[in-house]
This record gives sequence, structure tokens and C-alpha cells, in this order.
Amino acid sequence: MEEAGRETARGWRGGEPTPAGPLAVAFMNSIGPTSWGGGEQWMLTCGCLLRQRGHQIYYIGRAGSRFLERCRQAGFPVLGLEIGSDFGPANILRLARFFRENHVQVLIANFNKDVRLGGLAARYAGVPRVLARNGLPIVQNNWRYRLSYRFFTHGIITNTAAIKQRYLSYGWLSPSFIHVIPNGIDIDQPVEFPRNEVLEQFGLPDRRPIIGTFGRLVKQKQHHIFLEVAAALLKEWPEALFLIVGDGPLRQSLQQYAFDLGILDSIYFLGFQNNVMPLYSICDLVTLTSEEEGQPNTVLEAMLAGKAVVAFNVGGVSELLATPEVGRLVPPNDIFRMTQAIQELLLDEDTRENMGRCARRFVQEHFSLDQMIERLEALLIEEVGQATGGTHGA
Repeated sequence: MEEAGRETARGWRGGEPTPAGPLAVAFMNSIGPTSWGGGEQWMLTCGCLLRQRGHQIYYIGRAGSRFLERCRQAGFPVLGLEIGSDFGPANILRLARFFRENHVQVLIANFNKDVRLGGLAARYAGVPRVLARNGLPIVQNNWRYRLSYRFFTHGIITNTAAIKQRYLSYGWLSPSFIHVIPNGIDIDQPVEFPRNEVLEQFGLPDRRPIIGTFGRLVKQKQHHIFLEVAAALLKEWPEALFLIVGDGPLRQSLQQYAFDLGILDSIYFLGFQNNVMPLYSICDLVTLTSEEEGQPNTVLEAMLAGKAVVAFNVGGVSELLATPEVGRLVPPNDIFRMTQAIQELLLDEDTRENMGRCARRFVQEHFSLDQMIERLEALLIEEVGQATGGTHGA
């Protein structure tokens, strides 16, 4: 692959027409040191799948972060940065050198900070294409975002039609600029595990029902609402167990809130888990209480595990729980309706189990990893081909 050398249609210094062959793709994510969520999982999963298809993949992030360490453990070249301001000159120079040395053709940026920092370095280095990946609607309708995304990127990848429609309502992004690629999940992974072994592994008592919520302990996920729902349910189901799977900065305050509600003995904070499917397998029902979502991996995982899901109708959740047969949607922040929907399903085992079967089938048919990576690879090849004036084939 030859280094940058000619003007593209958008005024960037692009490379020579790229011959048929693998792409060099860099993923950039400045997530905090200990955080891990759906966006990080998407980037690592896509990198692994693109590598299997012959492409060269690189990762950029905060030095010492969980994200970068997991990418390193997966065998990828990584670049760790001490990330501060959006336009740190030292980081821009390091990034530009990294892009040139590795002949990077596509940068996929996560946060707005990554768009600005990575996008400027990519422009300086002549990277043909920069795409932002938004798993949540993080682009706001103001001049700062308008300048950033119009100046530093060539498009946005998102996982839901809901986010695309929100962005189009701003009036300064075109439909062709926003690409919807739904998340995928490994539909062949094991989802059934011996109940007693899972209970013993995590030190859980043998009680029913078990209701779980999965995700980072951050404001967006609104775990305090999950705790309030748990308090209401425990009045009718005193033997119920409630699992909170995930970690984050709000763990201590959530534990204190569970204590204040008088339900701490029924709440199990299980922390971050590399393999969550055994925990889904023992749940009778899974909930989502987020204030905002794109296409939550936790709902995909629960559906694949054959579990009934009750979720607030936010973001792209309705694109997963598309019919009442595969899951229940309730109005955002409606604790009463959430509690009521859970009670109805706990009382009706046949409906609950049939919902889980339908949910599993729906995910298998529409949200496989193969479907996701084929769409992403096709988009990247098309984008690089447009940028370099040639047709790139993998």
C-alpha cells in the first residue's frame, strides 16, 4: 500500500488507488481506564472478525485501559496514549506517525473526543477515510458537533434506525452520511448451563425467581430504578433474587441505596464478568431500565439465552423487542408499569417461556455476527474505494 499522495473529492490527501487486497483499519476508543461496555465489545468483536477475513487491524486507546489490554491480549497491535485535551499536539503527532507507518486506510472513532483528536491526525497523515461509530446518540445539534463531524469524518456508523432518524432531524446530516449496521451476536455460543453449578460458582442461594440486569454501573443505565422495582416486587415475591451484573463508578452508591431500601440481602452485585451467558441462563427474567440506549447488547444476549425481557422503550430497544411475542416494552421511567409487566410474566410461566423461545429465534434470524460483519466489511471497502478512486475488493 502506498502512502498518501493525491487529493480526494473532499479535499483530503488520500492514497493511490488501492489494489484488491486487505484493508488496514484502526479503531480508536478513549474509554476510561476500567470501563468496558457495548461499544468496546463491538470494536473488539469487529476487529476479530475482520482479521479472520484477512484485514490488518490496530487499536488505539488510553494507555493501561481495560479496553486496550483486552485488545492486546487478543493479539492486536495497540497504541496507548495519555489522552487529555481534544487537540493535544503530542498525541496528534504520535497518531499521524502511527497512521503513516501502518498505512492505515480507515479510522473508526468512538467518542466525540476520538473524532476530533483522531480525525485531525488522520487528516494530517492522509488517512483516506474516517468514520465515527455511535452506539448511543452522542452527536448533539449544535455548531461544535456540526463542525467536528463535517470536518473530521466521512460518515457515521450506528446500530439503530432510531439514532439515524434523530440525527437526520438536525437538518445538517444527509441520509447517505449515516449507515445503520445492527449489532450482531454469536448465535452458536452455549446458552444452557447446569443451574446448580452456576449458583455455586457465584455463591447464590437456590431461590426463585431470579431477575437480572446487565450493564455498566453508570447513570445512563439507571440501576436505582431497578432497585426500586426490586423493592416493589419483593413485597409479593419475598424469595426473589436480583442480580446486578457489571461494574462502574456507581457501585458503592447503589449498594448504599439497596441498604436504604431494606433489600440489600436480596441484591447480588456480581461485578464485571467476561462470560455472562451462565448468569443469563439462571435468570427467570431480564430487565433494562436505561434512560437512553442504542441497540443494547444486554437485550440481544438475554434474547439469545431464551429469556423474557422487560425494558423501557428508549432508543433502538423497540427494534429488538419488535413485537409483544419477543419481549415487553414499557414507557421510559415508569416504575409501576415495569413492576406490573414483570409480575404478569412471573405469574404466567407458559407465556414467559414462549416469549424466550420466540426471542431466541428472532435473534438467530436477524442479528448474527455474520450479518453484521458482512455489512461492515462491505461499507469499509466501498468507502476506501470511493476515497482512492478505485474499487477495493477484499
